[in-house]
Amino acid sequence: MGQTAKDFVKTSEEIGIMRQGGQILGVILFKVKALIRPGLDVWALEEAFLSLCQQNNVKPSCKGYDPYGFSPFPTGLCVSINSQCVHCFPKKGVVLKDGDVVTIDTAISYKGLYVDSAFAVAVGKSSNKDKKLVETTEKALYAAINEIANDIRIGKISNKLQRTVERVGFNVLKDYAGHGIGKEMHEWPQILCYGSKNYGPKLKTGMTICVESLVCTGNDKVQNVTLWETKMKDGGKFAQFEHTVLVKHNGYEILTLPK
Repeated sequence: MGQTAKDFVKTSEEIGIMRQGGQILGVILFKVKALIRPGLDVWALEEAFLSLCQQNNVKPSCKGYDPYGFSPFPTGLCVSINSQCVHCFPKKGVVLKDGDVVTIDTAISYKGLYVDSAFAVAVGKSSNKDKKLVETTEKALYAAINEIANDIRIGKISNKLQRTVERVGFNVLKDYAGHGIGKEMHEWPQILCYGSKNYGPKLKTGMTICVESLVCTGNDKVQNVTLWETKMKDGGKFAQFEHTVLVKHNGYEILTLPK
């Protein structure tokens, strides 16, 4: 028998822990975002993030992550700049400049349960297109989240995200997706950024999911640079926003907003 929604409904205690963890992550990322500016070495973001995790007694879950026998992920943050895409990481000596589009994505573990979030920033003096990319990616995330409620099909989230992005001439990634989260960093179900609103299983009250808005300026094809690192094949720019969300009977609760 395959996995079903009821297998991933969280207890009230688990939801309470994820709510606390989500608020911690929200505040940490708020503080990390405030550091972003032209002239900043991106390694400073990693150092700040790890320090904030230690201060809050949470585990930076990406660091050392090694699924499928991969070499362990080297950092706590995923950091992508411009055409870099998912699973890139900060490196010493890489300095942000005006016009960069930078995406920060990470997960933490708090009392044994995971939460995950991401945001993008158009750094310094940026083009209108780059600003629009970031604004659209964020808008698409919240539009998709607004569809969430008990018994809605996952496709309703995916379809809303895709239509919001394509309406203004951008594109969504097809090779990567959102996911369930909780006891594991990646749980069932997969939540695509595209598709029919009638596609997929139905969400149930008490599930916790990560909705990911994965957006690019051109063709959606992604290529691997290393085992982990990826980039947009056409050299276009990439941006991502993500939240961990609790499914409620008549709606949802975003768990990774700073309070």
